[in-house]
Amino acid sequence: MSIKKKLTDKIGVLSFDYFDRPAQTTAERRLIYWVLIKTLAGWVIDLMNGWMRLRKCTTGKMVTVKGRLKINAKGSILIGDYSRIWSHVGTTQISAGPRAVIDIGNNTFINAGAIITSRTHIRIGNNCHIANQVIMMDDDFHDVYQRGSKSGKEAIIVGDNVWIATRAMILKGVTVGDGAVVAAGAVVTKDVAPYTLVGGVPAKVIKYLDDPDELPDWNNADWTTIENFINEFNNGH
Repeated sequence: MSIKKKLTDKIGVLSFDYFDRPAQTTAERRLIYWVLIKTLAGWVIDLMNGWMRLRKCTTGKMVTVKGRLKINAKGSILIGDYSRIWSHVGTTQISAGPRAVIDIGNNTFINAGAIITSRTHIRIGNNCHIANQVIMMDDDFHDVYQRGSKSGKEAIIVGDNVWIATRAMILKGVTVGDGAVVAAGAVVTKDVAPYTLVGGVPAKVIKYLDDPDELPDWNNADWTTIENFINEFNNGH
């Protein structure tokens, strides 16, 4: 997508955020352009913040961080091109233990308050949306019965174009297939098939999304599109 197209789309999103319609008057357009300028200035700040906060990680192009991110990079943390990490209204924590690998793909968004902790391997694909306060852990750290015994580590693999909603938990050994959606508050203990919506504790299949066109295009979706998808899902289930 060209820079001009991205700016045009952003102006459209801002117009609907402020007026619920495209800006019409000169005063309305001036307001939207002013907000856009401030947004772009904020993006530059977030880019510089990313360079500082992720200096112990291996990062691709144009990776941005908003807020005070906590990083523990005893292992390897790899973050792909154009990915965004927010840590402003809640602290996002990304921790890779010794010899562990956390691999985050291109154009993936991680929202504030998320916790991603690896002792072996966590892979998050391209164009994923990880919502507020999501938790991913590939190690239980101790046995259920014998608290002094370790429980073992199993990798977490999240495919491309996956959306994991607020306060969901992804536990060790889970693979989430391409295009899957994990509902808010779900605890995922077993694999999630591609293009499947799961929810509950423990998470179970709610709906099969056989047609990928049923899902928003996470690569280009704004939050209005995502919220509409959530509302349609809640109304239908």
